[in-house]
Amino acid sequence: MEQQQMIHQYLNTLQRYLARLSPAEAKEVIREIESHIFDLIEQREAAGQQADAATILQGFGEPRQLAEQYVAHMTDGAPPPLGFRAIQRVKHGVTASLYYGMAVFGFMTSFCLLFLAGAKLITPDAVGVWAMSEGNSLTIAFLAEPFPPEQELLGMALVPVAIVLGLALMWLTRRVLAVLKNHLYTRHP
Repeated sequence: MEQQQMIHQYLNTLQRYLARLSPAEAKEVIREIESHIFDLIEQREAAGQQADAATILQGFGEPRQLAEQYVAHMTDGAPPPLGFRAIQRVKHGVTASLYYGMAVFGFMTSFCLLFLAGAKLITPDAVGVWAMSEGNSLTIAFLAEPFPPEQELLGMALVPVAIVLGLALMWLTRRVLAVLKNHLYTRHP
């Protein structure tokens, strides 16, 4: 039997056993299993191994048993089948990456805004926000040769604006990190 036909037959059998789920849920499960099958085939071919569909399908188990696991998971809250666990690990990794990326970006940006406010107090002529070329560009900079003061947009108002934005961003970053941390530790099986 050709590999594509074997996979198609397995998925059709699995779909029959998923009848207790809604059609949308059953379709999602079928797509997930199909994706796992083709990912495994691709991995084996990339590793120079023979990608035998029968062996791969055997690793998933009988369609009836696999369907029972998915139905129990989706209707009764049973532990997810192995395929779901693999997806959850990927989601956990993405959430962890997002958590640390958000921490670095949020805290560094808020630190830069607070530093900008402090630097404006220390060297008011060399630090600022300027509009150049008839407003076609905006520059936030520390300059040795300051621009003429009439081109500066905020002047000393930059200090409270930068402080408020820096503190607000720090607060927002902490809130988002709390949500991500909660998601990171409560959703991982």
